[in-house]
Amino acid sequence: MSDARRFFDAIAPRYDREYALSGHASRERMARVDDALAAIGPAPLDVLCLGLGTGRELPSLFDAGHVPVGVEISPQMIALCKKRRRVPHIVEADFYAPLPLRDGAFDAVLALHGALAHPPDVDAFGALAAEISRVLRPGGALLAEVPDGARLSSLAGAAGDVKVSARGDVTRFEHVDPRGPRLAGVALSAAEWERRLAPRLRVRAEAIEPEELWLVATRA
Repeated sequence: MSDARRFFDAIAPRYDREYALSGHASRERMARVDDALAAIGPAPLDVLCLGLGTGRELPSLFDAGHVPVGVEISPQMIALCKKRRRVPHIVEADFYAPLPLRDGAFDAVLALHGALAHPPDVDAFGALAAEISRVLRPGGALLAEVPDGARLSSLAGAAGDVKVSARGDVTRFEHVDPRGPRLAGVALSAAEWERRLAPRLRVRAEAIEPEELWLVATRA
């Protein structure tokens, strides 16, 4: 079992209660997503959600008329997501492995709530970029919220802490949940995201709070 699956299985029963953003913050972030999707094209768009978790973004996507598909590594997270009133097709898989999805199937790929921050190694970002480019249609984009390696000093979740061990363009940290599970993470600077996702994706990065980047990456 991978470290990511073990970690997210462990926190799944309390994820929405202890880790979720406030309603205001969540609506603000989804408004950013909605605007970025509208820039790609009118609904319905086929939207791939990497690290779907419990599906917090799903109501907004369904309400806008989009057709989401989820990829999630944690069976416990998937079980909770399936209790929602509207449930998309969900693939249980590690999105850092080849995606079991056809070429050119999606108008957009979403990776929210720092979903990209836990690769098996930092070189995995290049392979992920190739897979995202493969499943995107022309004119499509990756939309992602990621921790900013250049600005990261510390992160505190509602129920845990992120302990930073190194800083710079590539910042390594460990997410330590107070009840025991731990998960290593990597945060990149905007310049490093551009380098790691090239040549497959062309990245535009914007600083958002707290200590995060908003990435819009189109097929190169």
